[in-house]
Formats: sequence, C-alpha cells, structure tokens
Amino acid sequence: MRFPLTLTAGIAVVALAGVVVNDSIVLVDFIKNSRLKGVDRWESIVKAGCMRLRPILLTSITTIFGILPLAMGWGGSSESWGPMASSIAWGLAFATVLTLFVIPALYSIVDDVRARFGKIRVSGGRQPDLTPHVAVELARLKRGALPVANADGQEKT
Repeated sequence: MRFPLTLTAGIAVVALAGVVVNDSIVLVDFIKNSRLKGVDRWESIVKAGCMRLRPILLTSITTIFGILPLAMGWGGSSESWGPMASSIAWGLAFATVLTLFVIPALYSIVDDVRARFGKIRVSGGRQPDLTPHVAVELARLKRGALPVANADGQEKT
C-alpha cells in the first residue's frame, strides 16, 4: 500500500520518536547502572540487552499487531488514519532493531572514544594536568581503597 505523507503521518513519526528514545534511554540506563556496580562493559551490555529484550520486543510486537489492521485497511480503509498507522508500524519495527543492536554498539564505540581521550571532564572543555601523586590517589580511589589516617591525623601511605 502506498500512503501519502500527511499531517497525521508526521504526527505518528513524532510519537514514534518518543517511544524509540524511551526504549533507548532505558537500555542505556541499564548498561550504566550495571557499570556502576563494577561489571565490565561487554558483560553489562549483554546483560542489559538480555534483560530488556523481552519488554522491548513485547511492546513493539503488540503495538505493531494492534495497529496492523488499521495500517493494512482491513475492515475498511481510512484516508487519514492509514498513513499514521503505517508510519508507526514500520517505524517501530525498524526502530526495535536499531534499539536492540545499534544502540549497544554505539554505546561501546562512545565508551572506547571516552577511554581514549580521557574521562575527566572540566567545564570549559580543558583537561586538567594530573601530578603523579594525584594520579596515584585517583587509581587508589577507583580500586575502592579509602585513605587511612594514623594517630596524629596524617594519612598513611
């Protein structure tokens, strides 16, 4: 079926963008929460993909099959609602694949780029100069080692 690009089809594309962005944000949030718990990147991406696979597929499939009769014109064709339903159905099918495969790949690529160019951010876009002492302290804090003070209040090394 060929539908013209109408106002309702344009509204459907905007609505579709909201659904896709929401799915992507939830997936990336799962990945970030897993990373904060100390899980490495690949394991957190796979774990988030496995945990969000069923909800993403179920919402997408039920929406597509719910709109399919309207998009295909079964039970009567509509000049205004057919293009909207078709936009949502095809867009959601395509966006589901993007959410499940492209978003995790982009997350991994962005994480590689951030690791390459440094993770420390300062307002203004400048990277701070780290003295060897500060670099050692940052490494110790990343490992979870807390500074310990001796009886006179000086930090033990």
